[in-house]
Amino acid sequence: MNSLNNVGRILNNTTELQNINRGEKKAAAGASFEELLRQYASKAAAKPQELTFSKHAKQRLEQRNIEIDFGLIEKISGAVKKAAEKSIKNALVLSEESAFIVSVGSNVVVTAMNSAEMRENVITNIDGTVIL
Repeated sequence: MNSLNNVGRILNNTTELQNINRGEKKAAAGASFEELLRQYASKAAAKPQELTFSKHAKQRLEQRNIEIDFGLIEKISGAVKKAAEKSIKNALVLSEESAFIVSVGSNVVVTAMNSAEMRENVITNIDGTVIL
């Protein structure tokens, strides 16, 4: 019985210490989680992430003679934004002459293929498609 009381006291003391520690952390931070989340979201919205191409995608562009210009990059970026609004994680972005697999969350073109390679090809690991 005595050891049971000791266990109860230890648990109570542990809980009290945890509550004190949580209060100190919150006071030290000076902001609630909700406030921090709002700040982070506003910073992320103010500074949109630029579209980048992975090393693999750059190699595929070169090997497959796919030409990229500023206009196409802008279209792909717009498609990625639309995909993000629909909670798509990995998007297939189709243009008239080429296709791009894009990791929407990181804004990275993962690979690219030309129209000849799109024919009779199975594309996996995507959860949405945006047609330009």
